[in-house]
Amino acid sequence: MRRVLVTGSVVVLLAATACGGDGDAKDGGKDGGKADGGGPPVALTGTVNDHGTKDARGGGEVEVELDDFYFGPTFVRAAPGATLTLKLENEGAAAHTLTIDGLGVDVTVQPDAKGEASVTLPASGAVRFYCRFHQGQGMQGAFYFNPGDAVGGTGASPGGATPSGSGGDGAYNQ
Repeated sequence: MRRVLVTGSVVVLLAATACGGDGDAKDGGKDGGKADGGGPPVALTGTVNDHGTKDARGGGEVEVELDDFYFGPTFVRAAPGATLTLKLENEGAAAHTLTIDGLGVDVTVQPDAKGEASVTLPASGAVRFYCRFHQGQGMQGAFYFNPGDAVGGTGASPGGATPSGSGGDGAYNQ
């Protein structure tokens, strides 16, 4: 009987492992795109509430969830110089912002509301984004091109950004 329990435990363990995701960004895995599979793809100062990585190297639209107190995805892998349209949805109980220093992006989105920003990324490095209200509580993330990219100081971009926000007050703060 004891031998059957051990064998059964091994089978259950193997089945649980096989059913788990591979962490690939395409399947929503939290570790997709990470440099070593165990940490974030780029280093940010302070607390980061990691809610996954999205591969957006094909450009176009990226849906970004703003919640209490994280962005989902937290990290977005893109192509250098790409222009992305960020479709923002606040699923949290508090107002949040998507702010990118140096790109002129500062969109406020009220609870249960949506906003949008068009962002042209620089040719190299990583670009940090954060919530002005909740960055200290871990609400920040980054666009990056390669795992391990350094976060740029200015986030300057050749094409700039055109943000817009809505959500009760229609606020867009620049």
